[in-house]
Amino acid sequence: MEMTLTALTLSAAVFCATMTVTPGPNNLLLAQSGANFGVRQSVRHIVGIRLGTTSLHLAMLLGLGALFEGFPLLHQVLKTLSLAYLLWLAYKIATAPLGGQSTSGRSKPIGVLEAAMFQWINPKSWLAVMTLCSAFTLAGEAYWLSALVMVLVFNVVGLPASFTWVVLGQAIGRFLHTPGRQRAFNQLMAVALLLTLPMILM
Repeated sequence: MEMTLTALTLSAAVFCATMTVTPGPNNLLLAQSGANFGVRQSVRHIVGIRLGTTSLHLAMLLGLGALFEGFPLLHQVLKTLSLAYLLWLAYKIATAPLGGQSTSGRSKPIGVLEAAMFQWINPKSWLAVMTLCSAFTLAGEAYWLSALVMVLVFNVVGLPASFTWVVLGQAIGRFLHTPGRQRAFNQLMAVALLLTLPMILM
Protein backbone atom coordinates (compact mmCIF):
# COMPACT_ATOMS: atom_id res chain seq x y z
CA MET A 1 0.00 0.00 0.00
CA GLU A 2 2.87 2.38 0.80
CA MET A 3 4.26 2.27 -2.74
CA THR A 4 0.80 2.73 -4.17
CA LEU A 5 0.14 5.71 -1.93
CA THR A 6 3.50 7.21 -2.82
CA ALA A 7 2.82 6.91 -6.53
CA LEU A 8 -0.66 8.33 -6.04
CA THR A 9 0.73 11.25 -4.05
CA LEU A 10 3.24 12.13 -6.76
CA SER A 11 0.51 12.02 -9.41
CA ALA A 12 -1.75 14.16 -7.23
CA ALA A 13 1.05 16.70 -6.76
CA VAL A 14 1.34 17.09 -10.53
CA PHE A 15 -2.44 17.47 -10.82
CA CYS A 16 -2.54 20.04 -8.00
CA ALA A 17 0.30 22.01 -9.58
CA THR A 18 -1.64 22.15 -12.83
CA MET A 19 -4.82 23.28 -11.09
CA THR A 20 -3.21 25.87 -8.81
CA VAL A 21 -0.66 27.42 -11.19
CA THR A 22 -2.84 27.81 -14.28
CA PRO A 23 -5.10 30.90 -14.63
CA GLY A 24 -8.43 30.81 -12.83
CA PRO A 25 -10.58 33.10 -10.65
CA ASN A 26 -8.32 32.71 -7.60
CA ASN A 27 -5.09 33.40 -9.44
CA LEU A 28 -6.45 36.38 -11.35
CA LEU A 29 -7.68 37.93 -8.12
CA LEU A 30 -4.32 37.21 -6.46
CA ALA A 31 -2.49 38.93 -9.30
CA GLN A 32 -4.89 41.84 -8.94
CA SER A 33 -4.19 41.98 -5.21
CA GLY A 34 -0.44 41.81 -5.76
CA ALA A 35 -0.61 44.69 -8.24
CA ASN A 36 -2.72 46.81 -5.89
CA PHE A 37 -1.45 46.02 -2.42
CA GLY A 38 1.79 44.04 -2.68
CA VAL A 39 2.74 40.64 -1.30
CA ARG A 40 2.55 41.34 2.43
CA GLN A 41 -1.00 42.68 2.38
CA SER A 42 -2.13 39.82 0.13
CA VAL A 43 -1.14 37.10 2.60
CA ARG A 44 -4.62 37.14 4.15
CA HIS A 45 -6.10 36.46 0.73
CA ILE A 46 -3.80 33.46 0.28
CA VAL A 47 -4.58 32.10 3.76
CA GLY A 48 -8.29 32.45 3.04
CA ILE A 49 -7.98 30.45 -0.17
CA ARG A 50 -6.20 27.63 1.60
CA LEU A 51 -8.71 27.57 4.48
CA GLY A 52 -11.63 27.70 2.07
CA THR A 53 -10.40 24.91 -0.17
CA THR A 54 -9.53 22.77 2.86
CA SER A 55 -13.00 23.21 4.36
CA LEU A 56 -14.57 22.39 0.99
CA HIS A 57 -12.30 19.37 0.63
CA LEU A 58 -13.20 18.02 4.07
CA ALA A 59 -16.91 18.68 3.51
CA MET A 60 -16.75 16.74 0.26
CA LEU A 61 -15.06 13.81 2.00
CA LEU A 62 -17.73 13.84 4.68
CA GLY A 63 -20.56 13.50 2.19
CA LEU A 64 -21.25 16.82 0.49
CA GLY A 65 -20.80 15.19 -2.91
CA ALA A 66 -23.53 12.69 -2.14
CA LEU A 67 -25.82 15.55 -1.12
CA PHE A 68 -25.40 17.20 -4.51
CA GLU A 69 -26.09 13.89 -6.24
CA GLY A 70 -29.33 13.55 -4.29
CA PHE A 71 -30.39 17.17 -4.81
CA PRO A 72 -29.26 18.38 -8.27
CA LEU A 73 -31.02 21.71 -7.71
CA LEU A 74 -28.37 22.63 -5.13
CA HIS A 75 -25.70 22.21 -7.77
CA GLN A 76 -27.61 24.51 -10.12
CA VAL A 77 -27.92 27.12 -7.38
CA LEU A 78 -24.16 26.96 -6.84
CA LYS A 79 -23.51 27.47 -10.55
CA THR A 80 -25.86 30.46 -10.66
CA LEU A 81 -24.17 32.07 -7.66
CA SER A 82 -20.75 31.46 -9.20
CA LEU A 83 -21.80 33.02 -12.48
CA ALA A 84 -23.36 36.07 -10.81
CA TYR A 85 -20.39 36.68 -8.53
CA LEU A 86 -17.79 36.41 -11.28
CA LEU A 87 -19.81 38.73 -13.54
CA TRP A 88 -19.99 41.24 -10.68
CA LEU A 89 -16.24 40.98 -10.07
CA ALA A 90 -15.48 41.49 -13.76
CA TYR A 91 -17.72 44.56 -13.84
CA LYS A 92 -16.13 46.06 -10.72
CA ILE A 93 -12.64 45.53 -12.11
CA ALA A 94 -13.45 46.92 -15.56
CA THR A 95 -15.13 50.04 -14.14
CA ALA A 96 -12.73 50.64 -11.25
CA PRO A 97 -11.75 54.30 -10.58
CA LEU A 98 -8.36 55.42 -11.85
CA GLY A 99 -5.74 57.67 -10.35
CA GLY A 100 -5.45 57.52 -6.57
CA GLN A 101 -7.70 54.49 -6.21
CA SER A 102 -6.34 50.97 -6.40
CA THR A 103 -6.76 49.25 -9.76
CA SER A 104 -9.43 46.99 -8.30
CA GLY A 105 -11.45 49.83 -6.84
CA ARG A 106 -10.95 48.43 -3.34
CA SER A 107 -9.47 50.32 -0.40
CA LYS A 108 -8.11 47.12 1.15
CA PRO A 109 -7.22 43.60 -0.04
CA ILE A 110 -9.57 40.64 0.14
CA GLY A 111 -9.61 39.24 3.68
CA VAL A 112 -9.39 35.70 5.01
CA LEU A 113 -13.15 35.12 5.41
CA GLU A 114 -14.08 36.58 2.03
CA ALA A 115 -11.43 34.53 0.22
CA ALA A 116 -12.43 31.37 2.10
CA MET A 117 -16.13 31.80 1.30
CA PHE A 118 -15.34 32.41 -2.36
CA GLN A 119 -13.93 28.87 -2.64
CA TRP A 120 -17.41 27.49 -2.04
CA ILE A 121 -18.67 29.10 -5.25
CA ASN A 122 -15.42 28.89 -7.22
CA PRO A 123 -15.91 26.26 -9.97
CA LYS A 124 -12.19 25.56 -10.30
CA SER A 125 -11.92 24.76 -6.58
CA TRP A 126 -14.87 22.39 -6.85
CA LEU A 127 -13.36 20.64 -9.87
CA ALA A 128 -10.01 20.18 -8.13
CA VAL A 129 -11.55 18.92 -4.89
CA MET A 130 -13.98 16.52 -6.59
CA THR A 131 -11.12 15.04 -8.64
CA LEU A 132 -8.90 14.64 -5.58
CA CYS A 133 -11.74 12.95 -3.67
CA SER A 134 -12.41 10.46 -6.45
CA ALA A 135 -9.48 9.83 -8.78
CA PHE A 136 -6.73 10.26 -6.18
CA THR A 137 -7.96 8.12 -3.31
CA LEU A 138 -7.50 4.44 -2.58
CA ALA A 139 -10.35 2.02 -1.99
CA GLY A 140 -11.05 0.09 1.18
CA GLU A 141 -9.21 0.63 4.46
CA ALA A 142 -6.70 2.98 2.83
CA TYR A 143 -9.38 5.45 1.73
CA TRP A 144 -9.19 7.89 4.64
CA LEU A 145 -5.42 7.86 4.82
CA SER A 146 -5.12 8.60 1.10
CA ALA A 147 -7.90 11.20 1.29
CA LEU A 148 -6.19 13.11 4.10
CA VAL A 149 -2.86 12.92 2.27
CA MET A 150 -4.57 14.59 -0.69
CA VAL A 151 -5.74 17.43 1.56
CA LEU A 152 -2.13 17.95 2.63
CA VAL A 153 -0.78 17.74 -0.92
CA PHE A 154 -3.31 20.27 -2.21
CA ASN A 155 -2.17 22.81 0.39
CA VAL A 156 1.57 22.12 0.08
CA VAL A 157 1.43 22.60 -3.69
CA GLY A 158 -1.18 25.38 -3.68
CA LEU A 159 0.56 27.70 -1.23
CA PRO A 160 3.66 28.50 -3.35
CA ALA A 161 1.48 28.67 -6.47
CA SER A 162 -0.64 31.39 -4.88
CA PHE A 163 2.42 33.38 -3.84
CA THR A 164 3.72 33.13 -7.41
CA TRP A 165 0.64 34.91 -8.74
CA VAL A 166 0.82 37.61 -6.07
CA VAL A 167 4.50 38.26 -6.86
CA LEU A 168 3.66 38.40 -10.56
CA GLY A 169 0.92 40.91 -9.84
CA GLN A 170 3.26 43.02 -7.72
CA ALA A 171 5.77 43.12 -10.58
CA ILE A 172 3.05 44.22 -12.99
CA GLY A 173 1.86 46.86 -10.51
CA ARG A 174 5.16 48.71 -10.82
CA PHE A 175 4.24 49.68 -14.37
CA LEU A 176 0.71 50.93 -13.61
CA HIS A 177 1.61 54.54 -12.90
CA THR A 178 -0.56 56.18 -15.55
CA PRO A 179 -4.36 56.19 -15.95
CA GLY A 180 -4.04 54.62 -19.39
CA ARG A 181 -2.03 51.69 -18.09
CA GLN A 182 -4.37 51.25 -15.15
CA ARG A 183 -7.39 51.24 -17.44
CA ALA A 184 -5.78 48.73 -19.80
CA PHE A 185 -4.82 46.46 -16.88
CA ASN A 186 -8.35 46.67 -15.42
CA GLN A 187 -9.94 45.77 -18.72
CA LEU A 188 -7.48 42.95 -19.38
CA MET A 189 -8.12 41.43 -15.95
CA ALA A 190 -11.89 41.76 -16.38
CA VAL A 191 -11.77 39.97 -19.74
CA ALA A 192 -9.50 37.28 -18.29
CA LEU A 193 -11.97 36.73 -15.46
CA LEU A 194 -14.83 36.42 -17.95
CA LEU A 195 -12.84 33.78 -19.83
CA THR A 196 -13.16 31.54 -16.74
CA LEU A 197 -16.95 31.47 -17.10
CA PRO A 198 -17.00 28.40 -19.38
CA MET A 199 -15.90 26.39 -16.33
CA ILE A 200 -19.28 27.23 -14.78
CA LEU A 201 -21.40 26.81 -17.90
CA MET A 202 -20.06 23.35 -18.79
